[in-house]
Amino acid sequence: MASPTENGTKARLLQAGRKVFAEHGLKNATIRDICALAGANVASVNYHFGGKEKLYVTVLQDYLERENRRHPRDLGVTPQSTPEERLRAYVRSFLLQTLGDGDPENERLGKLLIQEFIEPSQHFGEIIERHCRPTHNMLLDILRALLPDADEGTIKRCSESIVGQCVLFDYAKEAINRMHPDLALKASNIEHITDFIMQFSLGGIDRIRSAKQQ
Repeated sequence: MASPTENGTKARLLQAGRKVFAEHGLKNATIRDICALAGANVASVNYHFGGKEKLYVTVLQDYLERENRRHPRDLGVTPQSTPEERLRAYVRSFLLQTLGDGDPENERLGKLLIQEFIEPSQHFGEIIERHCRPTHNMLLDILRALLPDADEGTIKRCSESIVGQCVLFDYAKEAINRMHPDLALKASNIEHITDFIMQFSLGGIDRIRSAKQQ
């Protein structure tokens, strides 16, 4: 069992890692800077986390855990909720996480996470399996309830379409701000965007359902 001192050192390293990685990214962050900020020995990153990349992944996992606690995908729904209600909660949560809380450090960590999806580092698989797959499985379950007669390929393509609509507001944020600033994701229009994604997605789902019934 780790001593209180060891737990304290690990927590300080994680907090320092958030700041240093948010400012410099994985490539330019140094163990020396992280340990200096944490007031820890330079060997402590390897001792507590197994190296710089492992600490980096832990920082991103911690960021995701905080976001999922702040805006869980099933917020406001119950086992008795309809699939449509569950899907709306899922989409709204996704957009709220994308919008962020206005904290510059969290915004930079969010950009690092996007970079991981584009150019994964060695340990990115851990993030996918621990954080992304469970929430994506939730979406697949919702779609199976909406399309009980559909094959898994159709379910997966529907999930990709819905996620694609949500991540557009993150991946293409600057382009949207320049071309259609009135459509950029803001706290004031998040309900409207949620409703539109729902309308567009349910319309497509209804079309697939109707085609299978013919």
